Amino acid sequence: MDNRICNGPKDELILSNAKHKITEFDRIGLHYNLVAQAVDEERKKHADPFDESFLRCIIAMLISFDMGRMMGKVEEAYSFEEGGFGLRLKLKLEKIAPSLERLRGLSISDIDLKEHERSILRVYSELSGDGEGALNQRKLKETNGRFHVGAAKTLHFLNPGLFIIVDSYAAKAFQMAHRVNPGYSSRKYLQRMECAQSDIRNYGESRFQELERGTPMTRIYDKLTFMTGKTRAQVR
Repeated sequence: MDNRICNGPKDELILSNAKHKITEFDRIGLHYNLVAQAVDEERKKHADPFDESFLRCIIAMLISFDMGRMMGKVEEAYSFEEGGFGLRLKLKLEKIAPSLERLRGLSISDIDLKEHERSILRVYSELSGDGEGALNQRKLKETNGRFHVGAAKTLHFLNPGLFIIVDSYAAKAFQMAHRVNPGYSSRKYLQRMECAQSDIRNYGESRFQELERGTPMTRIYDKLTFMTGKTRAQVR
């Protein structure tokens, strides 16, 4: 059974050599940065985050962030007609709109995660779920029809100040630094959010933001977990 509370840092692995990790990420991940900046700019133009024109930006982000192979035929990715990924995404977001609205404007530094636990579990579970209307259309053995990494990335770009990205490298970083068991679930996602919040607060919020001015904290943290997990994976 997953422990909802972050187990506390095993060491400062994720935050060690932070500036170097960010510099290295920016060197090898320029394509990620360019897409993230473009989506951020588009978000500011849309009062309604569920507007189809902005959802097209989310879809472009998912493709650029390596999720395209799970989203079905490329020609249907931007479609809001029956069978299109755009329609599936829109329907999912409509189901969780009330929960997302409660989380809108909150950031990883100030949110009371216990207070908003149900909303976070709800939105992650809906976006990552399998079955009818699932966002993952490629039933890979390792994903079991679920869209875990894609769910985290979608949430992150809907609210980049709050939601963290958890991919395989980040999961490895959380396992090493905070003893979070491998694998994905809504509970594990919440647990990792708690660990991220703890890391940022212990580091000092102002000091953490100074690592990359103008970049959302969870985007900075994503660069650190990505590089931490990637480096350790290469060593092993």
